[in-house]
Parts: sequence; structure tokens; C-alpha cells
Amino acid sequence: MDIVAARAAGTTMGTPVDANYTSANGTSMATPHVAGSAAILKQRHPDWTGQRIKDALTAHAKSAADQTVYQQGYGRVDIPAALDPSLELSGTADFRVIPWQKGTYPTRSRTLTLHNNAATDTVVTVTADAEDASGTAVPAGTLALSGAGLSDGRVTVPAGGTAEVTVTLDNNGLKTGQYGGSVTATSDSGESVHAALGFVTSVEQHDVTLKVTDRFGKAPKALNFTLHGVDNHFWQSQTMYGNGTVTLSVPLGKYSIEGSLYSADPAGGAVSYAADLFSVPNIEVSDRDQTFTVDGTTATDLSVKIKGEKRPLENGQVTTFVVRDPGTAGGYSSFAGIGNLLNLADTRQGAIPSAGATTGALRLETALARREPLVQLEVTGPGHVTIPLKSSVNAKRFEGTKHTELVDLGAGTEQDFAAADVKGKTVLVSVADVTKADDQATRAAAAGAVAMIVAPADPGPSGSGVPAGQTIPVAHATYDNAATLKGLLAKHKVRIALKGILESGYTYNPHFTDDRIPADLAKTVDVKEFAKVTNTFHSDGARRLGAEYMNVWGPLQVTTGSVGQPLYQGTTRDDYFLAGTGVTYQPSVSANFNSSTWQMNGQRATYLTPGKSYTRSWFDAPMRLSQYEFGPCVFCRADVWQKLPGSNGADNDPTHTLSGLTGTWSYYLNGKPITGFGQLAQEKADYRYVLDQKLTTDVPGVTLGRQMRTEWNFSQAAPTTMAIKDCDTAFIPTPKVCESMPMILLDYDLPLNVLNQARAGLPYTFTVDAGRPKGWTGSTAMAGAKVSVSYDDGATWKEAKVLRKDNNSFQALLRHPKLADTNGYVTLKTEAWDAGGSRTTQTITRAYALK
Repeated sequence: MDIVAARAAGTTMGTPVDANYTSANGTSMATPHVAGSAAILKQRHPDWTGQRIKDALTAHAKSAADQTVYQQGYGRVDIPAALDPSLELSGTADFRVIPWQKGTYPTRSRTLTLHNNAATDTVVTVTADAEDASGTAVPAGTLALSGAGLSDGRVTVPAGGTAEVTVTLDNNGLKTGQYGGSVTATSDSGESVHAALGFVTSVEQHDVTLKVTDRFGKAPKALNFTLHGVDNHFWQSQTMYGNGTVTLSVPLGKYSIEGSLYSADPAGGAVSYAADLFSVPNIEVSDRDQTFTVDGTTATDLSVKIKGEKRPLENGQVTTFVVRDPGTAGGYSSFAGIGNLLNLADTRQGAIPSAGATTGALRLETALARREPLVQLEVTGPGHVTIPLKSSVNAKRFEGTKHTELVDLGAGTEQDFAAADVKGKTVLVSVADVTKADDQATRAAAAGAVAMIVAPADPGPSGSGVPAGQTIPVAHATYDNAATLKGLLAKHKVRIALKGILESGYTYNPHFTDDRIPADLAKTVDVKEFAKVTNTFHSDGARRLGAEYMNVWGPLQVTTGSVGQPLYQGTTRDDYFLAGTGVTYQPSVSANFNSSTWQMNGQRATYLTPGKSYTRSWFDAPMRLSQYEFGPCVFCRADVWQKLPGSNGADNDPTHTLSGLTGTWSYYLNGKPITGFGQLAQEKADYRYVLDQKLTTDVPGVTLGRQMRTEWNFSQAAPTTMAIKDCDTAFIPTPKVCESMPMILLDYDLPLNVLNQARAGLPYTFTVDAGRPKGWTGSTAMAGAKVSVSYDDGATWKEAKVLRKDNNSFQALLRHPKLADTNGYVTLKTEAWDAGGSRTTQTITRAYALK
């Protein structure tokens, strides 16, 4: 349904036609019209049920002869015909999808009921018809009518009574496809009602049975897969637990299966033993049932060696995708993926070897990060043995080396601790569930231990699960490495060096593409193939535990994903990315590990030159309005809309966008409030636009930039030219004219430490840049600027000295008071203006911290 109607001033519902009218279509318009029709019937017949109202509207709807029931349903609502009908019809003639089967199909029936509201008996003629998608009628005998009193298609319906008519479908002999028509009942007086009739006969199908075993030849702990057509649109996904056999009935054609499975720990531990991908890429269903086997015992582990890197490394985030597509852009695409943090648990990640695709393409896309371990253990006596450790998300991080004696405390029970002196020592405990060692950590801290190593009591993978709040570092060792330590402890006192860092100082982020799932997943890449990015992760006055999400795409990869890697912020790290290979990276950083509300999102980047170095920073204060815009303009006005920025924030990187802020716009025309675009003047007028941005959800660790207010004052008339290139092709609805608005945008360059702090009690200088929005082609010169600071969240202000640096940049000079004379934060109020009368004032509450 297409509707053009008047619109309220300032609204933008639908597609505006001009300043006074808008258009809308589809169910958004059909729904209110049908609801209104139902309301009219209910008003006339208060005793009618909802079902009766629906039956009256559908049975008396006007159908179009040139449209199928799949295009129009019952037809267009006819309120006069449905308002006081003598003849009514209830029931449905929808036979739905008829599954393919071998041999003869059984008949299917639907029963309709005729209602006579007249005071006399009425004779009704009933017909049933259907045709295929080409418009060819079904053969005689396909549809049959029956019922008490029905003869030659006619039945007498008693006054105030009913009569039932049964429609029987015999689809034997019909081609596969979609059929539609109607059952029509017409009284001798000429009143007619109808029910839409439809059914679909499925194509020939056969069974495909999938049998999957895990790494131990048993049913998988969990199995997820998608079977999809390569030359058709069939698509079915399933997730199963403790079962590896499933049978699906699929139409004739070519198919592929991509999936993932988890192998349980044979010892019954809480951590999965392995996570593997698999593919069955070449399935052709033609004339028989088939069975396909996926043997998990042939799976191999992913591994990456960084050739030339001598510093210690551990596995980090891993994402693997098995992708089936045509091998070119567009067309079908199916994938299965797994993501894990291998620095937190010993779950093996790998894949089961597969054949290559005989049509289209099959690819294994692998991204396995390598990083500096957070915790390292070295036995210093007797002998020298290095033991790899894993650190849990919430474990207390430390910096430096602890030289201690190691003590084996068995399961770490109260009795174990009571019987041993662990003060100043590191304790080793072995537990049945490595994800639940918080009681042991509490006991170790209370007994004066300096650290604790957790290992599984039985052979199987280790993992992490110590909750936040522990006062000593807790790390995790494998069963085999714990056995090595216990063997040494059985003979001697063991001294260890436990080295810790607050955050990895370096990471490698390689990506690999294979044209099948190979039998060997061990990869090697040289350090010379990477570009280096030095990332500084700022925090708000104190270090905090956030998360990093690293999305990686191979050159042909469309879909990717990531797992939140714990990231201690208030740190700097060197990250190495493959260069010159077409691999694309997109990082995002959240300020809190348990929340994505305050998240800084970067843009996708491809590094072209190995050996080249870059620097980036995240959350460097002050938080400000994002100036990033993907289209040709922002702060631009057309004849059918105005383009304003969203409520996203940003940091010092112009490509970053910060989510989490809620924005509220206010508009004023010549000093009076207006609702927005619909009330803008055609002649030149004075405007004031105000954007209030606020973090409405508390995010632990976030204290800076939670509230901003920006006010733009400017003068402008309605646009008369298409002054901005591509404005007429980038946005909908398409404008005829488009011009930039004379706004001033503010940006900052503040010298702050990694905790976004400046020194209290000392002089301080920073830069304010006043720019123009994307799409602006006029002068960028500024007439002046003013900067004020507050140390009590805006209750009082102190003006800073401002010096001009260049045409549109200014230097603010001030002296911070002593820390005790402040609330620990600096709130900024900045103003900039041009010679044309445009002025912007921006207030950032708690823009940065003092120390």
C-alpha cells in the first residue's frame, strides 16, 4: 500500500515529498488501515470476536485477477461488504508445503464453514480452483468438494444456520512448485465470499546422513553445522549436544557442510579438550540416500612460529573460519567459525582435514595471535626449568620478579594449609575443577603466600576461573607441567623466579588462508613480514581492566569475528601486523572488560609495507564529539533533509568513534525553539544548535568525558545550489540542492600521561584547533578563541591565556592549582568564532585528571 499524506512540521517519518507531505508504503501503511477496518466492524458488532472480524474482512475482500494469493493474500479490504453480511465464511484452504515422498501421496483435506445470517434458507454455489506459477490450471480431479447436502457444487444453508464444505487435494501427478487459487461460495442472491487456497509441492529429495566423531572417536560434546546448497538456496543449520549423527532430507542438487565441534575432556574436566572446524565440501544429491563421515581423530592443532623472534611468546586470541563460497565477490557464502583465548585455557584449537572444493571455493581463514606472556615461571634451583603459565582474566597482575620457594599443597584444603608454612612462598594446588579455585586463592593469601599456581588434579586441559578481588597473583599450569614440578619437589626444595608484567609488551597478529583444511596446520612467518604499530592505551587516572577486540579479514574473507582479550589500560604495547598481503585489521577497545558500553572503535586498516612503524593511541583525553563521517558531508543542509553528526564521541584519533554516549539535540531559530528541519527558514536566519551528550550507564573505571555540551551559533539561508560533490548520490531521499552549514568544530591536543593526567601546581599548555566540517569549501580562518577551566565541575571558572598559533589554531596557557585545591579533575569550556558570526562553545566535564 502506497500513501502520500500531510506530515507534521519537523517530522521525518517515511520519505518526505516536500516540506508539507511525506510518503510511506508496505505493511507500515497496510497495518493501520486494516486495524481501522476491524475497529469499524467491532463498533457495528460489539459482540463479534476477533476471529469473526478477521473472517468477515478476509472472506469479503476484493481480490485482483492479475495477482496470485502469494502476492495479495485474500485481497483488498472491502468494509461495506463485510459490515452487515448475509453470508459468511470461516476456515482456511491453505495446504502449506507438501513434502516430497516416494510413491503415492495421500490426499489432504480442509473444511470450511458457511454461515447464513438471513431469515430464509439460501442456496450457495461452491467452486474451487488453483493454478501453477505459469497460470496453468490444475487438472480436473486435483481439487474435490464434499459435504452434507452438497450436490453438483450447490448446498442449501438454513436460515441462521451453517453448512460445512470439505476441500480435498490430490497432488499426485502435479509438477513441483507453487500453486494458488481460491474457494468461492456465491449465494443465489449474488453475495459472494471466498477463501485463499494455496500449496507448494516439494521437489524430489533424498537423505543426507552426517556422522561426526570427536578427537577420541566419540560423539562430540557439542556440534554445530550448516548444510547449504551450492547450486540452490537450501539452507539448514543445527546445534547438537552429545550426539554426532543426524539425517537431513534435501532436494536434488549440490551441497556443502561447514561446522564446528568440541571434544570433551576425557577426565570429565570443565574445560573442553579441543575445538575443531570441519567441512564436507562436495555433496551431490541425485538419486539415492548418502552418508558422510567426519573423523575427529584426524584433527590437528593450529600453531604459529614467529621466525626471528627470540623473546618469549604465548598463544593469544585465535579465530578460525572455514568458508565456502564461489571464490569471487557476491553469490552464496557459508561459514563456520570458532574463537578462543588460548592464553586463558589449554583448549586445543584445530581442524579436521578436508578435500578441496570441486566447484567454487573452500578456504580456511586462520588468525592466531602470539604475545608476550603475562606470567613466566622458571625453576632456579635445583637446575633450570621453564614452565609456561596462563593467567586468568581477573587475576591480580604484578610487575617484576618474585624469587620464592615453591610448596606443593595438594588440593589446597584448609587442612593442607594448616599443616604447612607458606608465608612468603608460592603454593602449587591441584584441583578437580580448574575454573573454581577461588577458595584456595583466599586461603593462600590469608596464609601469607605471595602467589598461587593452579593445575588440574587429573590429566586434561587447564583453564582459568579465579574471580576478581584476589590479593595475590594466581596463574595456571598444565597437568604435565605440574607433575614436573611435583617430581622436583619430591626430591628437593625448589626455588622459582615468578616474572610478571602488567600487560603484554608486544603481540604478533598473523593471518593465513588455505584452499582447504590441510592436514598440517603448523605455520611459520618471519618477523620481517610485519609492520609495527605502537599502541598506547590510556586510562582515567588509574589503570583499569578493559578488553580488546581484533577483527581480521583475509583478502577474500567477508565475515570475521573476535573474542574480547583482557587488556590492562594505562599501558603501551608494540603490535605487529602482516604487511603487503592484503590482510585487513580492525581493532576496538572497551574501557571495561565486562561492558562494551564505553568502546572505542577503529577503522579497518591494511598495512602495505613490511618494516614500517606507526603510532596509535586510545582513549587519550579529552573525549570529544566524533568528526568522522563516511559520506561526503556532515553539518550540511539540503532541500529534503539536514545531515548532522551522531552522538558518538571520539579521542585524539580522527578515525575513532566512541560508543556509549546518549545525545540530545535542541534547535533554536532567531532565539525561539523549533523541532528541527521541518521548521527551518527559507530566508537567512540566525540559528543555535545544541547537542548534550552524556554517559547514562555507569562504567567502572570511566571517570573522564562522561558529559559534553556543544553549542553552535550560525546564520544561514536555505541552500540554492548543489555545492557538495556526491551529495546527490550518497543520501536518501535524493536532494536537488545541498550546501555545507557554517559550523565550527573543536579539536584538542593535550600533553597528558598514559593515565590522562597533568601535573597539579604547575604551568600547563595545550592546543585548541578550530576546524570546519567535512564538505566545507569556504574559509577556515578563525577570528578568535577563548578557553576557561574549572576545578569543581563547572561551579566556578578561570579563564586561561590564549595565544594564536596559526590561522585556526590557538594555544591555551594556564597554571593548575595544587591537587588539594581541586576535585582532581579539569573541566574545559572552549569557544571559537569566525568573522562571519559563527561561534561554537563546547564544555567537557572532567576533560582530564590531575596528579
